[in-house]
Amino acid sequence: MSLPVLIGFAGVLVAAVATGVLAGRCVRQPRIGFIVWTAATLGLTIALAAQSMGFASGFGPVTFRAVQLFALLLAPLWLAWGLVELAVASDAARFGMRLISSALAVVASVILATDPLTAEPFSKAWPLTGTHFQPVARDALDVVQAVAVAVAVVVAGLAVIRASRGAGPPVMAVVPAVLAVLITAGQRLPFPADAVYPLLSTMAAALVWFAVSRVGEPSRRAAGRGGRGKGVRDTRSEPGDDYWPDDRAVGEGQYVTYGQGRPGPARPRGDFPGGPAVRTAPDADRGRRPGPQPRPPGAEAGAAESGPSSGPLSGPSSGPSSGPSSGMAGSPAAAASRPYGRILIFTLLDDRVADFDRLAEETAEHVRTGEPDTLVYVIHLVPNAPLQRIFYEIYRDRAAFDSHESQPYMQRFLAERRASVLATNVI
Repeated sequence: MSLPVLIGFAGVLVAAVATGVLAGRCVRQPRIGFIVWTAATLGLTIALAAQSMGFASGFGPVTFRAVQLFALLLAPLWLAWGLVELAVASDAARFGMRLISSALAVVASVILATDPLTAEPFSKAWPLTGTHFQPVARDALDVVQAVAVAVAVVVAGLAVIRASRGAGPPVMAVVPAVLAVLITAGQRLPFPADAVYPLLSTMAAALVWFAVSRVGEPSRRAAGRGGRGKGVRDTRSEPGDDYWPDDRAVGEGQYVTYGQGRPGPARPRGDFPGGPAVRTAPDADRGRRPGPQPRPPGAEAGAAESGPSSGPLSGPSSGPSSGPSSGMAGSPAAAASRPYGRILIFTLLDDRVADFDRLAEETAEHVRTGEPDTLVYVIHLVPNAPLQRIFYEIYRDRAAFDSHESQPYMQRFLAERRASVLATNVI
């Protein structure tokens, strides 16, 4: 068995596994970019199977067209399409790429599948595009590959620029996909050894697999070590349970969170009622009357309840209040220093969830490290409502909230989240 055949068979296994992994990812996170990348790796699997058969027993019209159609035409086009879905925030640009890619795929596929071949005989050697296709088919392939390569190069440049500004998708997800586009398009070039062609197809499938592994997964804070259903919880089973619960499972119907509020040795986290999906508060909080209440002398300031200015949030805050006036409800000083809070509920577009989560995680990290007067900044991921994100925010006072809103990273979050959000509710 020759080396090209062995590489081809190994490539079929690699591409098939990559297709299975990507298909599973599409089930969990049905984004258009992942779907077209899955289709591209499936096309590479078919093309590698055709290459193996051709190198083993000789190429023919069927195996030649399969290689040209799936590896040289559809794979680079669909990979470039997925890059736009991943790295471009403009809805108009992504919609335009969908139209162009769909039109080019249909028209060029019909041409390559039906256009008569030349009279040049086939053999076990790699069949070059220019040798067996008529000019119409060659021109169609040229146009599609030129569009795919141009789009990939432009997206790579945009990704580098946005990464330098701390925004956009990870460069390590974009670069492998760009290389896969170039590799698949480059298979129409003559190489000295036939083994290069199945090796390039195998490398392209592996690069796409790697690219998908680098984008779209929730961060460790958001999803925990075990993926969905594990991570940071916003509630405690016992009133005195002081921990940072990365290693504890989140049950069905509860939240995983990330953001401000990681407790220290003497800083217990508070419980925040958030609707039916949140478990019942500890016994100490049951039966508590709404509104501000007197606090016993010496009680921990972090257990103070917020008054009307903090909205519907009630229960202990996750950080201490400052100043003696915090315990004197009703005085002007207490009103001025009363904690201020809000709840934001975002409903996301199904193909922009990962982009929003990445942007929210970056913003939460800025808040955690740069805003000492932001007492709580927690972002809830709801397992039973995967397109919803709930932000719980508590600030030391209204001035702290105004300062938070004026920060440059909050302005960027406000501007860039619009492309990912379908609806927003503010409480």
